[in-house]
Amino acid sequence: MRASRPLNLLIISNIISGFAQGISMLAIPWYFVSILHAPEKLTLMYMLTLVGSIFWGLYSGTLIDKYPRKKIFLVFSVIGGVVLCGASLTGQFYATGVPTYMVVVVFMATAYINTIYYPALYAFAQEVSEPSRYGKVNSLLEIQSQAMTFASGAVGAILLQGIDVDAIHIGSLSIPISLHIARWSLSRIFMIDGLTYFIAIALIAMVKYTPLTEKHLVLGSVWERFKTGNTFLRSHPLVLAFGVSSLSIFVFLLLYANALEPIFVLNHLHRNGTIFALSTASYALGALISGVWIRQVFRNINVVKAILLLSCITWLTLAICAVSASTIVFLGFSFILGITNAGTRVLRITYLFHHVPNQLIGRVNSVLFMIGTLFRLGLAMIFSLTFFSEGDNVTWALLVCALFLLFNFVMLAVTYKGLRVNYPDPEVQKVIVKS
Repeated sequence: MRASRPLNLLIISNIISGFAQGISMLAIPWYFVSILHAPEKLTLMYMLTLVGSIFWGLYSGTLIDKYPRKKIFLVFSVIGGVVLCGASLTGQFYATGVPTYMVVVVFMATAYINTIYYPALYAFAQEVSEPSRYGKVNSLLEIQSQAMTFASGAVGAILLQGIDVDAIHIGSLSIPISLHIARWSLSRIFMIDGLTYFIAIALIAMVKYTPLTEKHLVLGSVWERFKTGNTFLRSHPLVLAFGVSSLSIFVFLLLYANALEPIFVLNHLHRNGTIFALSTASYALGALISGVWIRQVFRNINVVKAILLLSCITWLTLAICAVSASTIVFLGFSFILGITNAGTRVLRITYLFHHVPNQLIGRVNSVLFMIGTLFRLGLAMIFSLTFFSEGDNVTWALLVCALFLLFNFVMLAVTYKGLRVNYPDPEVQKVIVKS
């Protein structure tokens, strides 16, 4: 499919900055677990980020609805570039590299930028696309995002550990090859990441567009604007139920990738950073496939039933992965998680596009994001207990997450009939998936 020119420019800028950002966000958790040997500090950093996200998430939604999305992209790309390059330069003055407090600043800044950047990107896509193209546009955004995650995971596997190979052995055959790539420092990774933000700024500045949706002036305080989104969801309880329950895989994914997965790889699987990075590449490969084929696979199934199926697959495979010590099973789960999370995101966002006006989408997503953040914070507080970072006790954390996914699966199943009949009727749901 062909997206509009302004959307193409944004996608290209997102590809460039997203690739480097993916490597940075791989390197930081691994730095805490394998270099500092302090998994409890990783969990604490993630908890602090979540606490800030509760308030920032509420405010960011009102910004998305109030200001031109292009201005949002420009401002936060500048902030990202300055923070990343500043952290890299700071590391030049320390013999041990980037100081830990700056690593925390980079992690939190990147998380907060993503909190507003990606919802703004989807809101922009809704703003410049015809309703009949919502499904295709969402798939395109998911495909490009996961393609970059796959690439950054593959490259990150090399950069986090380095490569020192003199020959490739296949059975009794030995093929001489000289391949030596030194492990990259955080300072170097941060500098490359920061520079890509400035490249993205140049591309975003070229974006010119005419909105296809009616723009409404947003008035009132931040709290009053937030209450508008809350009021909409309260008056549409089934949309609220769908929005919260269908978010569970994404909630788990963020907690898992940022706080649990590196501990699981190191303490339970006893593997190195290469396997950690390859799991990201495996996840992204699954997500990429899902972005391409998900609408075709579920073209004859309504949205809610499709998400129920994907949710069921996720909690079942997570439970299997938690009790297994096999690297193959772990990478397989990462691949399946990519399929189920990306598939759910495409279907979920398309559904919300059809049921939430564009002038409210930012605030509605803020409410849903806040609820998801509270779930993550609650789970992170539990997992911050020393018990979960000792030995292979992280497996218990994954089993708790499996129960969380199962609970949300049941909640979505309970509201299935109402969602199918009223929001909207079955025939319209089929159109949404096909669109």
